[in-house]
Amino acid sequence: MKKTMGLIILILLIVIVSGCTPIFIKEDEPVILTSAESNSSQSNASEDSSVFIKNIDSQLTDGIVYDISKDGKTLLVGTQENTALDSTTETDENFSNLNIYSFETDQLTPVLTSKQNQFSGYIDDKNKGFYYLESAPGKDSNANNKLVWTDLNGDTTKNISLNEENVSAGYSMINDELLIYGNGKGEIKLVSASSKISDEDNITSTYLLDKSYNILKVDYIEKYQMAFFLCKNEETDLKDLYYVYLTKKNVQPVLVQRNAGDFDLSTENEALIYSAPGLKDDSQLISLDIVEKTRISLYKGYLGMFAFTNTEDQIIYSEKSDPSSSSQNLWIMDIAGNDAMQLASNLNITGDRLVFHPYNSVIYFTVYALNKDENTKALNYSVYMIDYNY
Repeated sequence: MKKTMGLIILILLIVIVSGCTPIFIKEDEPVILTSAESNSSQSNASEDSSVFIKNIDSQLTDGIVYDISKDGKTLLVGTQENTALDSTTETDENFSNLNIYSFETDQLTPVLTSKQNQFSGYIDDKNKGFYYLESAPGKDSNANNKLVWTDLNGDTTKNISLNEENVSAGYSMINDELLIYGNGKGEIKLVSASSKISDEDNITSTYLLDKSYNILKVDYIEKYQMAFFLCKNEETDLKDLYYVYLTKKNVQPVLVQRNAGDFDLSTENEALIYSAPGLKDDSQLISLDIVEKTRISLYKGYLGMFAFTNTEDQIIYSEKSDPSSSSQNLWIMDIAGNDAMQLASNLNITGDRLVFHPYNSVIYFTVYALNKDENTKALNYSVYMIDYNY
């Protein structure tokens, strides 16, 4: 018996000294790796690369994170609401409202409480208010999305788009004076956000494409007057990625990738990253130099979300261990696809944005969990925070 106990103690000491990941891991908690424990699924991590987790909050606040203010003091968060009388009542009247989370008070405060969907929000550069899309609640996919601005107190709102336009969910804020969006007419619009849409001096440029594209997401590099947009291909029911120069009213898009997943732009590096099909059921993350038009493959695997960091010299992405898994691992690498290191694992990551602190190495993202109440099938959403050094 003494020999057996001695052997067990010896094995535990070896495990501790060797710095292995703990054997017992709590369910539904991320596995945070130190630089000694982190290892990449790619073969291009150098010996000098390291990542150190300084802090993590596995439930900073409830809701779906959309943006952070330029001073880093507040988050824009969406919370799910419904009009059901009790948890057993089924209804289509589910909607989302936007809230401001303050780091100083640790409080989540609603701005405009209504029974309209409020989603896809961006805090303006001056931290005076935020842009968002508004639509009627329910499951009607044809409901119009209206682009709106409100101040942080909810006292003043103004329409940015026309009511009948149906703005695509993937619009972008170029700067505090300029927005770009696609609409249900297949148009791309550059809009000055400094005045109401009804004002005569409102600066709006409308670009007519060579045919009607079902635009899902659009972004813009002002230096080259160059827009990239993702649209649904009605023939294949997949998504295609294009670029177009907005130098005249009638423009001809150029195909970048058939069957693309998503994309992100780096103004600093004049580069585009986008997902494309792999050899089997996996994906590739590809980088495109928008000036030279050269492409390199950065990653191959079961890719999830991805984005340039706030400094634009790294890329953070999530991946699944296999295509059937809902759990994802979070990684960081340089913009050449080298030195990939794992930040966390075992996370049910959701939403459509990775949000970065404006001047610190901190990332915020949304994670979901099944509601423990047996009477409802709703999911619980919470904001995760990871403070790291890379």
